Parts: sequence; C-alpha cells; structure tokens
Amino acid sequence: MKNVIMIGNLSYNVNLFINSLTSQNGKYPIIKKTKTLGNILNIAMILSKYDLDVWYFSIIGDDIEGKEIINNLHSNRIHSDYVNILNNTKTNKNYTIRNMKNNTKMIFYERNNYKYELLREINFNVDVVYTDSSNYELCKLLKEKYPNTKLIITIDKLDEETINICKIADYIIMPLKYAEILSSTKLDIANKKSIIDLYMKTNKLFSATIIIYDERLGSLYLSNNRLNIVPKLGDKNLNKESSFDVYKSTFICSIANEFDLDKTVKLSCISKFLYDNNKLNFDMKEVVKIYEQNN
Repeated sequence: MKNVIMIGNLSYNVNLFINSLTSQNGKYPIIKKTKTLGNILNIAMILSKYDLDVWYFSIIGDDIEGKEIINNLHSNRIHSDYVNILNNTKTNKNYTIRNMKNNTKMIFYERNNYKYELLREINFNVDVVYTDSSNYELCKLLKEKYPNTKLIITIDKLDEETINICKIADYIIMPLKYAEILSSTKLDIANKKSIIDLYMKTNKLFSATIIIYDERLGSLYLSNNRLNIVPKLGDKNLNKESSFDVYKSTFICSIANEFDLDKTVKLSCISKFLYDNNKLNFDMKEVVKIYEQNN
C-alpha cells in the first residue's frame, strides 16, 4: 500500500449560520451550528477511502478539541503517530459567522504559531508528501531524506513560505487567481494567446509541473511539451462545496500510483464531476473504470 504524508494546520472550526446581519449591535438567532476540522483533513479522509496509508503531520493542543481531532483521525483510518500534542496548550480554532441571506462570512480565530518538530524517525517508505502551503522546513527535510518522494502543494495563499515550498515541489495545483497574480496576466478565456501567455509566464517561475485550475477554464497543464486543457465536465456553474478537495485527493492518489500526468488530470476531473453531481461515495477503482470506458 502506498504511503502519503499530509502536512497542514489542524484547527477546530465552528460555523454559525444566521439569516441576516443588519447592524453590529443587534441580536440574531443562530439557524444552524456545525463544526469541521479543516479542508486538508477532508483530503486526508478521502485518501484513506482510496486505500492509501495516510500519515498526518501537524500540531494540536492537549485540550478537548485536540482529543476530538485525534479521535476523528483514528475513526477515518488516518495515522496520528506524527501529530505533535503540546502540553498545556490549546488547539487552534476558527469561528465563522455565515450570513445565509447574502452568502457572506466573517472569520474570527485563535491561533498559536507552533513550530513543528519531527519527534521520531519515519519508519515507512514515503511515496507522496502533500501540503496546503504549510511548513517549508518539514517539506525540505522530507525531500532531502526521501529524494524519490513526490511533493505536491496546493496554493491557497501567497506568502514567502508558500513560494519556498513551490521551489522544491514536484507538482503545484494552482487556482487561476494565484496564477494571474504571479504571472501579472489577466486571463481572457476566449483568447487562445492569453491562455498560453498566462501558463508560460507562470511555468517559468518554478521547476515543478504546474496545473492551473478554474471552474470556467478547467485544468491547464503542460505534458510532453504540449499545453493541454481538460475542460470541467458537466455544468460549469455546478460547484459543490468540497469538490475541489475531491479533485486534489484524486490527483494525489494518481501520483502515488505512478499514473502519467494526462491520466492523473483526467481522473481528477472525473472525480470532481461525480461529486458535483451528488455522487458522494465512490472509490478510485470506480473513477479509473469510468476513465477507461471513455478514453
């Protein structure tokens, strides 16, 4: 079984849903309350369902929320051996107020800038390391220790640490808005030259294989010196929450299984299409079968 290391900030997220927010001094009933444990944990849970051994590298406190996170990892068959549990500290928390009337939100957070340390030797072969722009020093250490491992990063912010990880990454999954910023190029989807310019300017910045993704454009990547676009399947306006996590998870699984880039991107698009269209439970074998039937 292939091994995947996930590096990310484990946080405890509380979501409060209200119908409106007309002034800062009013009182408003909570329509719904939910809790989540962070997007990167969604990816880890999907990967565990794809029959991969998933190892989480992060930091939590020794509080009730930290214990709930550990229990969640175990219930989803995710290894917690390399999660640092810090004594007398609190787990990072986010509080999100979601206005259902106009689909806006405000986020309040309690965050400690903990420094991750690798407290024990890794006793398994590392096939893929995935991060969401977190912990450059750990990514660098793992790349040096396991030079054959594939480091995959999804850009979710632009800061010095993210750029440093991109410089040592093998694959970068980059939402279009960040490609436009990095390349100083505004995409015109109807203009072929604009698409080429955007990708080539972005591609010059890093040695990694770059996949630029956008709901309207689809997946843009370079393979065998040829620029390819795999359009989003189905309705371009249909975008179910967390479906991009499914896309990224399938990409990670495909790289772990040493599929070529063309197959990897197409499998990722298929899995996102399935999820966007309310097929919420499927495994990698089913995605591969659909690919083979239509390729």
